[in-house]
Amino acid sequence: MLSAQDDRHNGWVFTVCYILIFLAAPILYVGVVQATLLDKLGASKTVANLPAATYMLGQIAPLFFSWLVPHRLERQVVVWANMATGTVIALVFVTLVVPCPAEVRIGAVVLQGLLQGLSASTSFVFMVGCLRRGTSEKGLAHTLKRTFTVTPIFAVAGSLGAQYLLNPGLTFLPYPFDFASLHLIGTLAAFSIAFNARRFRLPHLDDAARQPFFPFLIKSTREFFGDRQMACLWVGYVLWYSSLDIVSNLSLYTRQAMGRDPKDFSGIVMAIRFGCKAIGGWMLGMLAVRYGLRSAVFGTALLVAAGSAWAWVVDGAGYLFSFGLLGAGELGGAYFPNFVSSLSVAAVAPRNLAMITLATSASSFAPVLHGYLTDRFGFPASFALGIACGLLAFVMVIFAGPGKSKRED
Repeated sequence: MLSAQDDRHNGWVFTVCYILIFLAAPILYVGVVQATLLDKLGASKTVANLPAATYMLGQIAPLFFSWLVPHRLERQVVVWANMATGTVIALVFVTLVVPCPAEVRIGAVVLQGLLQGLSASTSFVFMVGCLRRGTSEKGLAHTLKRTFTVTPIFAVAGSLGAQYLLNPGLTFLPYPFDFASLHLIGTLAAFSIAFNARRFRLPHLDDAARQPFFPFLIKSTREFFGDRQMACLWVGYVLWYSSLDIVSNLSLYTRQAMGRDPKDFSGIVMAIRFGCKAIGGWMLGMLAVRYGLRSAVFGTALLVAAGSAWAWVVDGAGYLFSFGLLGAGELGGAYFPNFVSSLSVAAVAPRNLAMITLATSASSFAPVLHGYLTDRFGFPASFALGIACGLLAFVMVIFAGPGKSKRED
């Protein structure tokens, strides 16, 4: 039986991890800054969206690790994954501080998206698993409310700092050293997350005998998608991500909406995104505490659809609020998996979290599709895709039904 002390301790370990994640959000959240950097390096809009796409493609990794890792090592995986993230970001930092052709830097940033997708998704799944395993159902809801109300404020601070580094910038950090400094901050944050994650206190859970990988994969797929509720939530998560994935493409719209270089607003965009995420964290958290996690999932689907719609109809500086709507809706990345986790018994929760995370890889085409539609038909085509996917995600959560918690505590 989990105690109130367990709820407080593990809840705050999770919250501190997110404080560090959000302080380095411009780098740890692959998308806007990477697209802006590639745009600065002369890449097309399609290529500029590749880091976000490869990041999502890399999120297939948790399925493998949910098979490989015994319950006793779940906390250590969070540590190792963040050490790997820090190393990958450090390698990109090196390409930016030493003389390199633009093609090499473009390739490094695209590869960063893939490798960081592998490590960051593994960290996320096992961190959520540690939180679910180390807190009661009530403690989980309150931790999510606190974490995603308070910690986005740190992302605002980190984003405004990034904005200052990129524009107006520091005289001793000209381009590309301004982008390099952001990667250095990301490296230090990832290593700090690894250190903090060592503090999770988890109740004992017996390890199950590991079966061969392909039978495990077949059984997991059959059991997960054989459950109508899980299947609907998976499809809804794919659609939600496909709507959210307009973010990096939308950052490039700054040139058309405001007549300015996207670099001039990268930090402001991130600050608006995470400032509204804090407000959304409080509102969605209230819904989750009062009406259950499913109500918050509904809210995130509507918010991402609203973000695309706002960008389509509002010009000038007002269009920047679309990043606020998307930032609040981005919390679907916390509420979809935690809803799935709450519907899973502890022994299969890591596997089900890995399966729902596969929706991220399945939607990895979306950032490039947004870029392609823009190159071919203009930004309105991308906006229409974002609206349609967000609304369809809402419908799929309706089809999934309310479900019933399967926690044993």
